[in-house]
Amino acid sequence: MEFWGFPRTDGTAGTRNLIGVIVSAACANDPGAWIADAVDDARLFTHKQVCGLIPPDKEVVERTLANLGKNPNLYGVLIVGPDCADSDPDGIAHMIAQTGKPVDVCKIHAEGGVMVAVQRGIDSVRRMASDASRIRREPCPISKLRHGVECGGSTPLSGAVTNAAQGHALDNVIRHGGNGGFSETPEVIGAEHIIAERAIDEEVKRKMLKVVRDFEQWLKSSGIDFLRANPDAQNVEDGISSIEEKALGAIHKGGTTPLTEVVDYAVIPEGRGMWFMNTPGNDMMSVTGLAAGGCNIITYSTEGASPYGFP
Repeated sequence: MEFWGFPRTDGTAGTRNLIGVIVSAACANDPGAWIADAVDDARLFTHKQVCGLIPPDKEVVERTLANLGKNPNLYGVLIVGPDCADSDPDGIAHMIAQTGKPVDVCKIHAEGGVMVAVQRGIDSVRRMASDASRIRREPCPISKLRHGVECGGSTPLSGAVTNAAQGHALDNVIRHGGNGGFSETPEVIGAEHIIAERAIDEEVKRKMLKVVRDFEQWLKSSGIDFLRANPDAQNVEDGISSIEEKALGAIHKGGTTPLTEVVDYAVIPEGRGMWFMNTPGNDMMSVTGLAAGGCNIITYSTEGASPYGFP
């Protein structure tokens, strides 16, 4: 079984052939947008994180940006950012360059100001886009397909229909040698033991139970009454009765194959079968984590939520 993909030098394959414009710090979001808007095949990745980050937040932000850049759907990447002590565009670029793809850095201060930097960035992205256009799709084995699965606002039909359909698709990808997984840790509270029972060994089982337990403790320490906040008002209006019912529907998107791995947010899994990523219960944050995890295709059931596409 094969899919039509774009082969990459590191042995992966993309389902898209785009140029990523990744902003290293939020103060460069506008210049990054101006660069990406000037080139048809460029895609912009902004965020709201700025200076003053300390561990572990700094590591999570930089890992997420670097692993987004490593995604095989991007042929090349331009990092746009300031040239100051708290920003590390060179470090992010170095991590992405380990994949062998072309990477460039545009540091606004060093270039001589915003407009000079923007023009230099546009020139760089155009060169990458021209090189990328020479690559043609070719048959690639399903083993190079990584399927991320996400769901929107839950309804009583989630487990039986939309998530079940996504889970069936994930099973099919894994059965033919690919891999993939799902996320949203607070959404599986009350059903985590069912996922854990599918673990390939005791270590994976322990990790699955631990990420949920840790999330519950974090929620309690924040003072949030999670069991009154989830399911949310929209879920209740649509007919969801409890967090347990919501969780039983959520886990259906993980299909039926064994759980092989549990990873932290935006970490790239080793690529063995079905895995789980520890993310918040926010759709956009979770999809970002899946993309940073190397997913070259993501399915998303919108249901009671607004439709959301990832760049």
